[in-house]
Amino acid sequence: MPITQPRTGLPHDATTSRVATGQMAVHDLRARTSIVAVEGNLQLAFRDHSLAWLGDAVPVTSVTLHEGERYVTPQRGIVSISTVQAQSAAFVVEPWHAEHEWHRFIFISQAVRKLTSLVKTRLQRAT
Repeated sequence: MPITQPRTGLPHDATTSRVATGQMAVHDLRARTSIVAVEGNLQLAFRDHSLAWLGDAVPVTSVTLHEGERYVTPQRGIVSISTVQAQSAAFVVEPWHAEHEWHRFIFISQAVRKLTSLVKTRLQRAT
């Protein structure tokens, strides 16, 4: 399930984008990308990417982001970003960094190796 959470510190190199009243920004985002409402309220709209082959039959999911909130995309897909009220808004798109996946992969690999070693030792002692 996608999550909306309070804004935490943004990277110092994050680029802020602005959307004016009546305009829409459209982004093709990877899974776990964060969208942060820096100034004003945002309306996010997207469809379930796994059902893209159904076209317009898939309902649009809408999420309202208030200033200072962060939304993490649950999957890859096209997200349209517009303002909620008759005023412009600013936002930051933070892509998920692959190194987070590597840390998890390394941790799991180490755990599997240790477990395998433990099982081998126990089996050797049992025979």
